[in-house]
Amino acid sequence: MLPELNKALVRGYFEAYDTGDIEAIMEYIDPAHVHHPGAEEPLNFDARKHDDMVFLSAFSDIKTIVEDQIAEGDKVATRITMYCTHTGAYQNIPATGKRIVLTFIDIALIKAGKIVEEWVEFDMMNILRQISARSHRQ
Repeated sequence: MLPELNKALVRGYFEAYDTGDIEAIMEYIDPAHVHHPGAEEPLNFDARKHDDMVFLSAFSDIKTIVEDQIAEGDKVATRITMYCTHTGAYQNIPATGKRIVLTFIDIALIKAGKIVEEWVEFDMMNILRQISARSHRQ
């Protein structure tokens, strides 16, 4: 039953993003957390929290949908679609008010009811393209 409990924990974690409350999100994260954001250098708990605070200051009205989840042992792989509105500056791009769609894959390692390590694959260029004031189509 452990995989099902871990899947429920990860679903709750992603639902916490819908609240926009950083503390609600961080309740799921272990203080010794290591976050691997794609090709970037790993982040510790504090750097991860800061990264999420930057995201939450730029995007609001978040709706997260868990599309697929697979759990084995203490790991949970989740495919997520997140809808949000660009209401604050992000990556030097001023708020546009655009509603955007983010898709990503998250693999979480769960220990004692907390996420202790996480690997995330997402397309930053897709995010920037959606919030850009200029069209990138030729």
